[in-house]
Amino acid sequence: MAQDTLVPDTTIVSCPFSLVITPELSRKALSLLMDGSAVLNVWTERQLICAYICFHWLCVETSTPDHLKHTHYLNTLPSSNDLRTPLHFTSDELDAFNGTNLYGATVDRECSWRSEWQACKTDISSNRENYLTASTYMSSRAFPSTLLSKEPTLKSTPSSYPVLIPGVDSLNHCRGLPISWVVSFPEPVAISTVNSTKPTVSLVGHTITQAGQEVFNNYGPKPNSELILGYGFSLPQNQDDTIVLQIGGAPTSSRKKWEVGRKAHGAEGVWEEVLGLIAQGAEATYEDELEAADVLSEMLTSLIEHLPEVSDADDDKDIRPEVELMMEHYLEGQRSILDSLLEFIDLKRQSAIEAARDQGIEIILDDED
Repeated sequence: MAQDTLVPDTTIVSCPFSLVITPELSRKALSLLMDGSAVLNVWTERQLICAYICFHWLCVETSTPDHLKHTHYLNTLPSSNDLRTPLHFTSDELDAFNGTNLYGATVDRECSWRSEWQACKTDISSNRENYLTASTYMSSRAFPSTLLSKEPTLKSTPSSYPVLIPGVDSLNHCRGLPISWVVSFPEPVAISTVNSTKPTVSLVGHTITQAGQEVFNNYGPKPNSELILGYGFSLPQNQDDTIVLQIGGAPTSSRKKWEVGRKAHGAEGVWEEVLGLIAQGAEATYEDELEAADVLSEMLTSLIEHLPEVSDADDDKDIRPEVELMMEHYLEGQRSILDSLLEFIDLKRQSAIEAARDQGIEIILDDED
């Protein structure tokens, strides 16, 4: 909450680079704790940071070594019991999402994170719950290292890596909120002068926040699938919602995943792939277009029919209200997108009928009899 009214262009929160949890900081600390273990050279950036976090909990009953510098920060984060990402769902809660892309993404993530933990659990003597909690902190709080550059950006690059920025990661998400990231580096000084200024990363707000109101960050455009999977919350009527489609019939190795948004945004690529598979390299005819429309309509109708109902989650299942609300927000978006895709396909079908009519052929669909 804002203690005082924040005027536009106010720095909301800052963090010195020295407090940022990076893979390199984690590697150095772990090297001291693990006597320079060679395994650190093969761990991923995620494993390094998660292991660094886990060591704080392993040392909680003893004096914390000096190279574990983030005990106070970790104490401010929610406990595993308070996390609401799908890997912290009960079995009933996760089963309620069966039939959705989010269910499959959760299963994939559980497998990936379990493999990470199994690769390093012996070296860090950490149980799966601790590693899962650390991994969830990473998914919900990490920023790309590109944020620490002289021209900060939230866009990851092939060479960027995840970092945790204490304090800066404490703000909740507000879609569309105008904010800026600012990085300050100390100005060069004469050799004889000591410059105590440290490089910092700051979040600057560009709207008025009244005293007593919550101060927000903007995580960028994210669909509810990503918000739920990575952060454990959702937005009602989220205009950034998407659904991922993969077309059967093409060779498995070359199957493309299509991300389609509300109002069928991005649907043209799905249509072109299906039409191309039917036309088999030849110029598509109105007959090909009608067949493509039928194929896609059947696929989309099947997806809609397999989506769970929120009402089913109430029947003899122990589902927490906040999880049920996420499910409601998520399914609303999925159905809205699939319905818009059916409308998109219907327009393609009508276009094919008009093309046939131009050739003197009258197409009468079964439902028009």
